[in-house]
Amino acid sequence: MMKSELTWRQLVPLSITLTAMLCGFFSILVTVESMNETLARAGEMHRWAALLIMLAMILDGIDGNVARKLKGCTEMGAELDTYVDMTAFGIAPAVLIYTVMLTGSVPQDNARIFWRVAMTAVVVLSGVVRLARFKAKDPSRGQGGYTGLPITACAGWVAMLVFISQSEPFENYSLNSGWVAAIFIAGVLAFISLQVSNVRYPKPTKHPALFIPMVIMVAVLFGPQKIALPAAVFMILMVLGYIGLGPLYMKHVERRATLEEG
Repeated sequence: MMKSELTWRQLVPLSITLTAMLCGFFSILVTVESMNETLARAGEMHRWAALLIMLAMILDGIDGNVARKLKGCTEMGAELDTYVDMTAFGIAPAVLIYTVMLTGSVPQDNARIFWRVAMTAVVVLSGVVRLARFKAKDPSRGQGGYTGLPITACAGWVAMLVFISQSEPFENYSLNSGWVAAIFIAGVLAFISLQVSNVRYPKPTKHPALFIPMVIMVAVLFGPQKIALPAAVFMILMVLGYIGLGPLYMKHVERRATLEEG
């Protein structure tokens, strides 16, 4: 008879996963509440919403490693991880995009409202397709690499650009108009396209050289703005580097594996 009780080895990583879920959920709540605040207060709340997404990202990377170290992997944890990904890295960034693009002095005509809604909708749809394909076609849960860009990359892009644009001295660089908005939107569209592509990417949390600096930078984001802003810029550069170099690394690994098998 199969035991129904969870051991402490299983409860520890599950607790981390559930905390990541709450971070994504709280990010959504903070973003929604910001719509009732003044412009300055809304900007501060947008920064916190972005920070919660980044904190969820770190917790989401830690839980699997903890589960494997403690020998506490469970099917429940694997299922929960998918829900965390959709909430914290699919829906939360989409809600943040929608709200940030709504905030400001730019007139909200029907065309602008349509594109704002359409863009956030495709962010969610791309995330759903990405996660569904991952669950259906990758029984190893990404241990051998991902097909398509991980959903966390787009979430990080959104969170960090929102964080920077809502911080001094960059608060005048709006994400709903101008060249900064064009870069922001182009990046989002590129990321969600790569999510559903067949381009291969390594799993960042398996590589300490990638994951440890990310953990440190997210911790720094909670500090004073004079050190938080450089950390945010560094994380954007890390994401862009991962997008460009990740496929090359995977080709090298797969080529070496083929040679060893031959």
